[in-house]
Amino acid sequence: MTIAEMIVVAWCLAVAVTDLHARRIPNILTLGMCLVALCWLLVSGHSLLDTSIQSAMLGAAISLLLTLPAYAARLLGAGDVKVLLAIALVGGHYLMLFAFVMAALLAVGLGIAYLFIVRFRAHTITRRRWLPFGAALSVGLLVAVRIAT
Repeated sequence: MTIAEMIVVAWCLAVAVTDLHARRIPNILTLGMCLVALCWLLVSGHSLLDTSIQSAMLGAAISLLLTLPAYAARLLGAGDVKVLLAIALVGGHYLMLFAFVMAALLAVGLGIAYLFIVRFRAHTITRRRWLPFGAALSVGLLVAVRIAT
C-alpha cells in the first residue's frame, strides 16, 4: 500500500466516523482533501490514486451533476456533495462512480433495515433522521480501492 493510499484510507475512516457520530462532515475534512487532491494533481500530473488529470476533472463534473440536484432538493447535505467531489479528485471518474453506486446500495440497505426496525418498535419516522451518506461514500471508496489494488 502506497503512502497516497494510506492517506485516502485514513481520510475515509475520519469521514465515516465523523458522519456516523455527529451526522455532520466538517469542511476541514472535505475541503482539505479537495485541496490536497488538487495540489497533488498539479504537482505530480496524476491523482492520489494514479488516474489522469482528465479523469479527475471529469469525475468532479459528474460528481457535481449527481449530487447538486439532490442537495437542492434537500435530500443530501453539503458535506455529502463535497465528499463525492473529493472522491472524484482523488480517484477519477471510474472510482467515483463505483464508490457512488456502492454507497447508494449501502444506503438503500440501511434504509430498509431502518424501516424494519421502526416498524417493529412502533416508532414514528422523523424527517430529522438522516442516513449518513458520507459514511456510505467513504465505505464505497474503501471497497473501490480494495478491488482496484
